[in-house]
Amino acid sequence: MNQKALSLAGVFKQVGYQPHRVQRRIHQEMQRSRFRVVCAGRRTGKSTLGGHELTPRAWQAYLQRDQLSPTGHRMEYWIVGPEYSDAEKEFRVLWGDLEHLQMPLDRPGSYNDPISGNMHISLWGGRFQVHAKSAKYPQTLVGEGLSGAILAEAAKLKPSVWTKFIRPTLADYLGWALFSSTPEGKNYFYELYQRGRQEQANWWSIRMPSWTNDILFPQGRQDPEILVIEAEMATEKFNQEIGADFTEFVGRVFKDFDEELHVGRFPYDPNLPVFIATDYGFTNPNVALFIQVDIWDNVYVIAEYYHRRKTTPEFAKEVLDHPRLGPLARVARILYPDPEAPGDSAQLAEKWQLSVEGGTGGLIVDRLDLIRRWLKIGPEYLVEDHSDRKPKLFFDFSCVETIREMLDYRYPETKSDLVNESENPQKKDDHAPEALGRFFAGHFAKQVRTSGSAVVRRAKSA
Repeated sequence: MNQKALSLAGVFKQVGYQPHRVQRRIHQEMQRSRFRVVCAGRRTGKSTLGGHELTPRAWQAYLQRDQLSPTGHRMEYWIVGPEYSDAEKEFRVLWGDLEHLQMPLDRPGSYNDPISGNMHISLWGGRFQVHAKSAKYPQTLVGEGLSGAILAEAAKLKPSVWTKFIRPTLADYLGWALFSSTPEGKNYFYELYQRGRQEQANWWSIRMPSWTNDILFPQGRQDPEILVIEAEMATEKFNQEIGADFTEFVGRVFKDFDEELHVGRFPYDPNLPVFIATDYGFTNPNVALFIQVDIWDNVYVIAEYYHRRKTTPEFAKEVLDHPRLGPLARVARILYPDPEAPGDSAQLAEKWQLSVEGGTGGLIVDRLDLIRRWLKIGPEYLVEDHSDRKPKLFFDFSCVETIREMLDYRYPETKSDLVNESENPQKKDDHAPEALGRFFAGHFAKQVRTSGSAVVRRAKSA
């Protein structure tokens, strides 16, 4: 083995890997940029890219084996995904490369068991090591200095996986990182992508739509298979999954909602007022959310009523008769209802002795925008791990249906799911979010004014 063997073209030729033109560009950038962010559509070869990325590093470790120590400065790399199955894809590619090259894997020390999550490669007496890890188990993301890390499906990872666990381990040996993912809205992966686009030091980004894979789609954007997919998918879904565009209107409506951050034990606080927000139904459920707001405008959903096939009088009575909800209804002050059912609201207000708040209508996108503001972690000027960085919207564990709908509320994915070509979510799993949106519109939105195509939004706080 010699230095010539480290040429990318030479190594890739030995394992039979023929990267398409964008993959080649990403591999070539490894020598110039420490942190690379790849925003990729489906079927672009993200996993193939990441797995082959580590093969030249195995050769490099062999050439430097006299300077390396299995217990000291070894070349160690991690492949981290949301689940083991995500990390396994890159790991499988690398394992196949090493077997093809007949590299002598250390035994014991090398394991390929994706079912148990035990995926580990060791070469040259432990001087070169690769571990596949799941971000689902943060306790495993602790170790000594890394020479590099691949973050697979990075858009699905929590920001702390990078800032708290991976980034510090790269400091010892000035290690590199490769982030690859299909986008999922403008979340933390989008922020990393922007670092490269803004040419921040050490950062480089590239967007790789599906049709850039000229091996799989030889006719590019106009490839017949791409056109068939486009005809079937909702426009925003196609733009994200195939076009690798950052759009908010695909998949989960509340992408920032995280049970670990937003759900906990939040009992009734007698020092704070109680409000009730409602959404009406019969075949669909009647919903009442019991909400408290503190002096900092933190919002706590402390209890819920969620039942189908109840008339409005039955709805009102069951709440009052409930051992936990009844006392809350009796101390509540204001009802934030669906404005399209004033008769139902009048009945509830009379039974529960509440005043009815107006301003709970308007565009659904504006109500969703307000909820998203309170879900976000802030203030943004504080460092990532600061104890005061918190969301402003919380849910008690008892609000089981509300929590489920916050997770399940989605945008259309196929053309057949579309009611129209708007950006509105599906009319499914939306009953508790509708009630919550009514509260935010009535309680916080001072003005939602549409002027032509421009929407001006202001709130008491964000």
